[in-house]
Amino acid sequence: MIREEPGIVVATGRGEWRWEVREVKVETSACDFGPDETREPGEGTASRAELVLRGTGARQQVIAPPDADGSNVIQHEAEAIGSVGPYLFIEERTYTYACGAHGFVGVGFTVWDADKGAIANLLAEVSGVPALQGEAEALLDEDEDDPEAARQERDAPELVQIAPAYDARGALRVTAKLARAACYACGDGAWSSYSRSAVVPARKAPERLAAWASPPPGLQSFLAEHPDLNVGGWSRAGRAE
Repeated sequence: MIREEPGIVVATGRGEWRWEVREVKVETSACDFGPDETREPGEGTASRAELVLRGTGARQQVIAPPDADGSNVIQHEAEAIGSVGPYLFIEERTYTYACGAHGFVGVGFTVWDADKGAIANLLAEVSGVPALQGEAEALLDEDEDDPEAARQERDAPELVQIAPAYDARGALRVTAKLARAACYACGDGAWSSYSRSAVVPARKAPERLAAWASPPPGLQSFLAEHPDLNVGGWSRAGRAE
């Protein structure tokens, strides 16, 4: 071990990038329920997420605050849920109250390539999606009173997120989250409102992650000495092309 430091740092051919998130204020709107009833603008907060290059201070804007778009309340958060080499896996959650009967939560997923400073559409590169949909559907049907009737009324679960998972030796596995529509009261809270979701193992990681499928010897030794450590990701610097 060379040193320990807090936070998330991703090493690339361009250098080491630190993940930074700060909260910003978002302007919200009043609710007009009629001539005798209004509700003043409520809380509006959002996350601005950037990668900052060590040494130069260069920045990549990864997640920008959303527009409140007339909402009375908006609470937006961005979280890095894992990494593979230069790829950061990011989940955004936004609670919005738009003067209706109740608020709702929307969730988004982004994979960011710190090497290129751009979004990587890894969901489109996942293979065997129909099989994943079948596994997720079976899990979701377990909580349905009438699974056959539910399937007739709903589309197949949609692949909405993938996430890295590492075993005790640091080998890469990928999990897939799939969600399908549900009534507001039927949602499970694991994805957006009006949905229920299931997590299943992906049969194969996207091809561009293959270089990080197995950890280098140094990381294997480190994990052997720290068996209780949960790996969230690893990266290493290399020559920029």
